[in-house]
Amino acid sequence: MRKRNFASIVEEICERDGRYVDEAYYFVREALHSTEKGGKRKGKRRMTAASGMELLEALRAHALREFGPMSKLVLREWGIRNCSDLGDVILTLASYGVLGQASAGTRKDFKKGFSFTSAFVKPFCPAGAIRSAGKRKAGQTETKAGKTGRAKKKAPAA
Repeated sequence: MRKRNFASIVEEICERDGRYVDEAYYFVREALHSTEKGGKRKGKRRMTAASGMELLEALRAHALREFGPMSKLVLREWGIRNCSDLGDVILTLASYGVLGQASAGTRKDFKKGFSFTSAFVKPFCPAGAIRSAGKRKAGQTETKAGKTGRAKKKAPAA
């Protein structure tokens, strides 16, 4: 049986399941490969054992290195909106034999992951910026005195 290359596997995955674009699969492979090179698993071709949280942490760190403050936006463009989506990409690659089965974790592992805002936005925001923005309700604005009030509608011109 002929061994398939990664590009043909990703093409097949994207045809069968269009939730994520091909870049998402390449990103996961690259992130896990760079983790193998730099970590204790040096010299091994595939990761032999890692929990879902370890895999998510490797992907988070790689995204921040590659895309910095744009990480959340880039992942969203690829269809990845949360850790469960990252887990789906990893588990799909594992099911095609691209990753070692022991390294895949379980779907449940990935649901317990981190908040994308905490992981990809908060490191680049001034202290307290996310907390204060989250407390404001829709339709409220901040006045010059710093108090939150209702946004006023302008009356139509007669």
